[in-house]
This record gives sequence, C-alpha cells and structure tokens, in this order.
Amino acid sequence: MKKLILLLIPLMLIAGLSAIEFDLSGENRTRAAIYNDDFEKDGGHVDNKLNLGLDSQFHKNLNFRLAVEIGDTVWGNDGGGISTGESIRVTEVYLDYLIDAMAARISVGQMYWADPMGLVMDDYFSGLKLQKTFGDKLNTEFIWMKMREHDKTKQDDSDEFILHALMDSEMKIGAYLMFGNYEKADYRNLTLMPYLSMEKDALSLDATAFIDLQMYKDDNESGLGGALKAKLNMNTFELGADLLVATENGLTTISPWYQNGLYIYGIGKHHDGLQLYWDTPYQENSELFASLVGNVKVPLHERLSVFGAAGFLTDLGMEVNAGMEVGLIRDLLNMQVYGAFGVRDDDDSTKNYAIGTSLKLEF
Repeated sequence: MKKLILLLIPLMLIAGLSAIEFDLSGENRTRAAIYNDDFEKDGGHVDNKLNLGLDSQFHKNLNFRLAVEIGDTVWGNDGGGISTGESIRVTEVYLDYLIDAMAARISVGQMYWADPMGLVMDDYFSGLKLQKTFGDKLNTEFIWMKMREHDKTKQDDSDEFILHALMDSEMKIGAYLMFGNYEKADYRNLTLMPYLSMEKDALSLDATAFIDLQMYKDDNESGLGGALKAKLNMNTFELGADLLVATENGLTTISPWYQNGLYIYGIGKHHDGLQLYWDTPYQENSELFASLVGNVKVPLHERLSVFGAAGFLTDLGMEVNAGMEVGLIRDLLNMQVYGAFGVRDDDDSTKNYAIGTSLKLEF
C-alpha cells in the first residue's frame, strides 16, 4: 500500500497542476464463495480487489491515463492484513495523442483491449494503437502488441499485429485480421474474425465467426468456428442464448475472457475465479467443441432482479445456476448473490457446487 501511495501522490499532483481537467474513477469489489473442487472436497474463501484510474487532459490533443490494481487480496493471508508484498499492479499507463495532420489518434504505452466477445483477448498489453475514422461510419484501427521480450540481443520476441475495421451503422459490421509472430517458439498464426451486432425492437444479436491458420515449424493446421449471443427483452423478463462452436484446432488466443453465463463451466459474471473445467476449450482442441447456454432474467423491482442459466458443454459437463442482483445505492453500490450446480461428464459423474455473493462499489 505504501508503494501505491508513493506512486499516486506525485502523479495526482502533476495532473492537478498541469492538466486542463482530470477524472478519478474506480471499482472496489469484495466477494465471498463456498465451493468444492474436482475431487468434491469442500472449501471457500473471501477476497477483495481495488481498481483505480486517473484520466488527465494536458492539451486538447493530448490525454494521459494511469490505472492500478490492488489484489486480489485473500482474507486471512499474512494474518489478515495487506502486506507490503501484496499484489499492486500498474495496468495502464499511456499517452493518447491526436495527430491533426492525419486526423488520427495514436496511443502508446500499456493499455486495455478486447475483441467484442473476449474470444481472443480481454486484457492489457504493451504497444501502440492507431485509430482513424473515414467519413461518418468507417472506424479503423491498427494495433501492435509486444507480447514478450525474450533475449534483448536476439530476434526471439513475440508480437501480435491487428487490423480492425468497423462500419458503425444501425447494424454494426466489422472484421479483425490478426497475425501473431512468436519467434522463439517458431509459431505463427493468421486469424480472420468478422462480426456483427444489431438491435431490432426487443431482439439484440451479436455474432462472431473465425478462421484461424496455425503455422508451427513445417506443420500447418487450421480451425474455424463462431459464437452467437442473442437476447429477447420483453420488459417483464429477458431470455437469452449463448452458443459457441469450434472445430478441431479451434482458435489461437492471446488472453481470452469469454463468458458463457456459467460459473463452474465458464467464467462467471459475478465471480470469475470459480471455474473448474473452463480452460479455453476452443483452443488447441482435438475434436469439435460446443457450448450451449440458455438464460433468463426477471426484474422484480427497480433495484432487484433474479436470474438463472442452464448450459451443456461437449465432453465436459452441464450446469444450472441462479441468483439475484440488488442495487443498494443507485449507480454506486450493488450486490449479487448466486448459486451453481454442475455434473461432470466423467466416469464418476463428479458433482460440483458454488455459492457466493459479491459487493461492488463503482465510482
């Protein structure tokens, strides 16, 4: 904590003295869960995490962002206090500059990026991003990610290059072209990922497809697949569906965070650390993989709603879950309570459960 204070104080003073304007935002999340593991042994823990972000504008053409993350702090570690060795991570430090001559923005440093569904990446990276809009609707970006610097005196680095184009209209249609070059592993991949997003009356639809060519030394493989998320909002209730399919060899990922609505067999919305059997099963898979999940949400009050989901994953298992979301203070403090039960597709039909609650402050 002392390290964080020493870091933030001078930066906030600089921002306050030099910036035209600045904004401090953050999220404090505390969560508790009890569960069993893949051997059906019971356990549980409580943890919390704090994210802080500082956005500054030093000039009409120049912005700066700093973001730090403290935690996850597991309660009871180091006697229950936050030790000097606690995880304090700077997640974002970058400059964002508007180039008048090109009518384009360039961002340089450590920043956040995600594809629409988090299939390939939903994380932070070091590198640069160039963004330019053509006309009123065509948005484009080029991204270079330095994934790993190995020996500084050798050409053995890992880099990712991404081209993105989006037609921003009533139906948003876009595509990513990604090239990964991993010199040390002698591995390369080329990925084409088109996607669309649309809303029509009560129906919303998001779809992504992918074709992935994987080149390892003299061996070439390919995979293809796609994901679909649909939601029907009838005011009194919401119905949703989540479908993900990938052929053999699937998709090359960077740091994915795809959420299918499950907790034990997916990355949970209200607790992303409970999954037992979700290890990016659509990457390097030896056979066809499919995940099918249905969900429902019913608002009972302006600040209270209940939800549930049921899903099946090929060769992994099935899960049902349910819970409620409570708005304690509008647009500031929220609480979620949930429970999940799953049956593993194995010889013992292993049964797993998870019950938990999360409290989130956003400002």
